[in-house]
Amino acid sequence: MPTTNFLQKNRQLSGFLILFASVMIFAIAIAIQQLLASFELTAMYISFCAGFILFTPLVSLALHPLLLSSTPESNQVPKSNIIANVALVALVQGLFFLIWMTDAIAIYSLYVDTNSFLAKAFNISSKKEAYSSNSFYWFNISLAWLFAMLSLVLGILPCMIARLKNFGVVGNFVSAFKFARTQKWVLSLYAIGLAMAVLLPLMYSQYLFLILFPLTLIWLFIALTKRYLGYLQQLQQAA
Repeated sequence: MPTTNFLQKNRQLSGFLILFASVMIFAIAIAIQQLLASFELTAMYISFCAGFILFTPLVSLALHPLLLSSTPESNQVPKSNIIANVALVALVQGLFFLIWMTDAIAIYSLYVDTNSFLAKAFNISSKKEAYSSNSFYWFNISLAWLFAMLSLVLGILPCMIARLKNFGVVGNFVSAFKFARTQKWVLSLYAIGLAMAVLLPLMYSQYLFLILFPLTLIWLFIALTKRYLGYLQQLQQAA
């Protein structure tokens, strides 16, 4: 009975935290959209939506209470190790986000908005602005999938492994890469689902994001946990 109450409290805590994180992302997205609209840069909004995916690993930390008691080691991991993993993931994902946003602004200014100061500085003019805008759109969708893969492999998995069976900061990343190599097609599908759960609602039906994103992330997190635990069992049996 105490164990049941403990698990129930963990579920409630995770549910509250991920809903809170989703609301924060939603609020930031709305603010950015309005800001871009004021500068007549609404086409750039999709780039920011794609960039939001890079912060999914930090949001997934809200689901870590669900991992308690998943394995005997999950309750014995030193907090310092978990904090080190989280800090490293936050640094890597933050750098990816900053690099992407600066590149996206440059690409948009040079090849989509031919009236921008960058386009004028490089003397770029195009009579195919519609084509360029369309290419920019699909380019962002492709990058959204890539960012989702990076978030899964370099973000969600290492932190999850640190909680389930800690191998050390470097070891957790190595284990994540080994697992990803054996599950590359499954992770590719997961990445598509994650990318669409962020892009489509924020682009076309914003309030749907508050439902679709948390549900998708919870499902992905639980599915990854089960697959990784199965992967560990296979390694133990092989040994």
